[in-house]
Amino acid sequence: MRYLFSFMIFLGLLVSANSQKINNDYTDYYLFPIRPGSQNYLAGTMGELRSSHFHAGLDIKTGGQTGWPVYAAADGFINRIKISNGGYGHALYMVHPNGTTTVYAHLSKYNNEIAEYVLNEQYEQQSFEIQLFPERDQFEFKKGDIIGYSGNTGSSSGPHLHFEIRDEDQRILDPLAFRFDEIKDEIAPQAKSIAFVTLDGNSRVNGMYGRYEFDLIKTGNTYKTRVPIELKGLIGVELYAYDLLNGVYNRNGIPETTMVVDGDTIFQEQKNQLSFSRQRNILVHMDYERYRQGGPKYNKLFIDHGNTNDFYTVPSTGHFFSDSIAHAITIYLKDSYNNISVIETTANSRKVVNKPDPFIQNYDLFRHHLHFKSFLDSANGIVSVFHTGKVDTLKAYRETSRVAYSLYDLRSGIPDSIAIHGRIIKPDIYSMIPPDGSVSFFNHHFDLALRKYSLFDTLFLRFNKDYDFVKKLELFDFPMHTVPFKGSFTLTLKPENDYPDSTARVYSVYGGDRLNFIGGEWSDGMISFDTRDLATYTIAEDTIPPTITPRIINNKSLYFKITDDLSGIRHYRATLNGEYLLMSYEYKDDLIWSTPKNKNNRLVGEFILEVTDNTGNKSVYHNNLK
Repeated sequence: MRYLFSFMIFLGLLVSANSQKINNDYTDYYLFPIRPGSQNYLAGTMGELRSSHFHAGLDIKTGGQTGWPVYAAADGFINRIKISNGGYGHALYMVHPNGTTTVYAHLSKYNNEIAEYVLNEQYEQQSFEIQLFPERDQFEFKKGDIIGYSGNTGSSSGPHLHFEIRDEDQRILDPLAFRFDEIKDEIAPQAKSIAFVTLDGNSRVNGMYGRYEFDLIKTGNTYKTRVPIELKGLIGVELYAYDLLNGVYNRNGIPETTMVVDGDTIFQEQKNQLSFSRQRNILVHMDYERYRQGGPKYNKLFIDHGNTNDFYTVPSTGHFFSDSIAHAITIYLKDSYNNISVIETTANSRKVVNKPDPFIQNYDLFRHHLHFKSFLDSANGIVSVFHTGKVDTLKAYRETSRVAYSLYDLRSGIPDSIAIHGRIIKPDIYSMIPPDGSVSFFNHHFDLALRKYSLFDTLFLRFNKDYDFVKKLELFDFPMHTVPFKGSFTLTLKPENDYPDSTARVYSVYGGDRLNFIGGEWSDGMISFDTRDLATYTIAEDTIPPTITPRIINNKSLYFKITDDLSGIRHYRATLNGEYLLMSYEYKDDLIWSTPKNKNNRLVGEFILEVTDNTGNKSVYHNNLK
């Protein structure tokens, strides 16, 4: 209780200090941009763990509708306007006298003044996608002026307004820190499960190497584990938890997490500011492997290799647990409205009877080790690893009446072969590549060129070459889809089949048989492309041009559905009587529609629409409009 009391005082001082800064600098500065003065609901908060980035700002619900007025959050001027098919879609960036910037994204349209300017520039540049930087005095607005209307453009998965506040250095701030009355949050964060991870070969969780999850149950106001836990050595802790707000069930991010072991604060993160340049670090901030295997996003309460996030106020690279004494573990979760949840568990206080029995087929690669599970009735469970002209006979770190578990540190040398279960197997591990260097790997089937900042951690390169005889596809299989990469690298495939350079490109294979266009450039029978993933790739030909399907054709509106069966749409262009005609595009619905410069003009005359896919196949639609 002494430690809890001290920590709660610490939390109170921290909350007071943060609130004082906000009150001094930004009291009532910002207006809520949707239905100000009325209760609003959120679909996402800042710092929430997304698949490839921390969520920036708020996702404000709009009742499943588009077209709600969006208000300027403070006095200021528009300094950037962007329209893109993906990303933020129709977006506005507004600079304020205090140096901050607010962002309004996924808009359906801009106010009339901005919309007219954007339309003229789209015709000038002959492009739907556009980015503009108006003069400072061109679009000035007062707090509460309507600057646009909510929508569902870009990569939005449903109607809402994405709203951000950025500081002078374009760092993302937590809008909820400004205590908008429109948002109600009286619900403390929810904790679902905790995981413990062995961070070296000598560490154990319940007597085993690897990563193991434990459910949490709520007892009173505290979450606890249900089963005994034994921890030994250097251990990392991961947590699956989320925050709820009044009136909605969306699982939002938790801005502050603190872990205390035996009365000492060993880890703390405060996601009240985020840097765009570090967004990719989410892949090592969360357990990316667990997520890619179909699990939830676990927040690591330790700083893993390659993680350069700067919101860890008390950093930790893991904690050493002595197996001879009990250890009290307490985790505090605090949301933006100072609701706090507590997780408590004790390690090594009770004996573990039922130890985990992980599913391992031949071997499992976890962090820097191969993990073996061998049956004692097969060659006495002995595992031998052959590498660099030597053989290592592995000693089991745990045995039961039926199986033995053993480890091999890959930093000792990449295995040439492994003797297990009375047979010899060839591992698919080709090389060990350290991070922070430009490294090239050459092979009969592929070349890999890594850049200095491609890797978070040491890469154990794995590869298999296969062939799909039914679909007649060469498969370049890198069974590494759960490995995160910090930056891009160049992969060159060396196919055995002959392909036409004009129509054959690289595709990733997912879902068993679905192909996703990647691209690539041919040279000397090889095809190279840049990527940030090692997955399964193939080479396929796209010889079929896109399909253009008219939906509405009259002298006021032209609507078309444009699709492509394989490589996808790269470009489209329309003319009316030889003059450029802007076609707006909503890629989620495969729809394009005419957007004339003068809405009063009738669409009459020779209309031509050209649509090109990513391998250069082109379709042309022609109509004499009357």
